Amino acid sequence: MENINNKITKNDNLFLFIFVTLAWTWFMGFLPFIFGLGETPAGDIIFKLSAGPVPSFLALILVFATYDKEQKNDYFKRIINFKQLGIKWLLLVMLFFTIVCGTSIFISVFFFGGETPGFSGIHTIIRQPYMIFFFLFLALMSGPFNEEFGWRGFALDKLFMRYGFWKGSVILGFIWGIWHLPWYFYPGNGQYILWHISPIHGIMYIVSTITLSCVVSIVFIKTKRSILSAFFVHMISNFFTGSILIYPFDEKYYVTKLYVTILLETLVILYFINNSKFNIEIKEQIATINKNKKIYEITNITSPNKR
Repeated sequence: MENINNKITKNDNLFLFIFVTLAWTWFMGFLPFIFGLGETPAGDIIFKLSAGPVPSFLALILVFATYDKEQKNDYFKRIINFKQLGIKWLLLVMLFFTIVCGTSIFISVFFFGGETPGFSGIHTIIRQPYMIFFFLFLALMSGPFNEEFGWRGFALDKLFMRYGFWKGSVILGFIWGIWHLPWYFYPGNGQYILWHISPIHGIMYIVSTITLSCVVSIVFIKTKRSILSAFFVHMISNFFTGSILIYPFDEKYYVTKLYVTILLETLVILYFINNSKFNIEIKEQIATINKNKKIYEITNITSPNKR
């Protein structure tokens, strides 16, 4: 059984996924600047279509190339199964990011003298309620669709197996943060704004991806490893705290939101670290991952078609 466990660890393509994702994204992300195409339509196309979707695109290639039929069925079922996500966590996630957004606005306006956001998205929805679906679509495509097939869909289970829940979540959050390196140099992106206000804010953005990664992982476990839940948390984070609903806003809101998000997500993390029931759920879900992987490896090792 020890040899089988070693085989599982070596053959999960985790490091291949991480290395190629970072290398491909960084190369394509900096390509517009290398050829003097920064802030041009051609540069935008290269950046948005070649760099952003890499985690999901590469993960899907690896899933179709290396997963057997049962693994593929499980993978895609956990993406489309709304019942597995459930209404409870849907509402809790929306409430949490509403609090993050509201608290950030209150602190930036009343404590730091920032301007009240314009809430153009909310005004648009009030006038044209159907636009909420368009805004949710934008929030989905601005990150979750491009990334979550890979980060949570492909990498997270493997990180849990290697490093455990908390360490694996922190590692993924750090990788997720540094993956955004090209965004620091492309005007108009949040990372660019934070870095140019202060490099400290730019560094703290990576901290924020680590805390968000842990929050996504918590919901992931609570929904029995629903990949759809990762899409949803990422989407709602963009929808409530990003620019879609409250734009335009000033830099003071942007910086305040960064630190409020880190603080409130850290409080959530501290609660679940000390939650005995949740720790049992972690063990159960990681045991399920290991069981499924062992069955897959044993089948492949003993199959008469394998040489």
